[in-house]
Amino acid sequence: MMYLKELGFDDNYIQMLNENLPERALDKLNKEKENVIANINYLKNLPISNYQEAFAKFYNMFLLDAATFDDIFSKYDKDDLIIKLEQNIAIMEYL
Repeated sequence: MMYLKELGFDDNYIQMLNENLPERALDKLNKEKENVIANINYLKNLPISNYQEAFAKFYNMFLLDAATFDDIFSKYDKDDLIIKLEQNIAIMEYL
């Protein structure tokens, strides 16, 4: 998952993910690298400053194809969505 370095994740964070995520999930995240990168970049470009926390908590969402991921977020007002996600990233579970 070293590709996460290019997205702003530091070595310690990547190591924490490697140690705490199930091996099956790590395999999927590596296999679906293009979707993961596109979806992380989507949050970064909103801009959501706590995108790393979002990834750590909801890594399975980042496996979605980019169009589906975009559809989840684009139905909300952008400014309101940014505020809500930055205040409480846990709401991603309900989007």
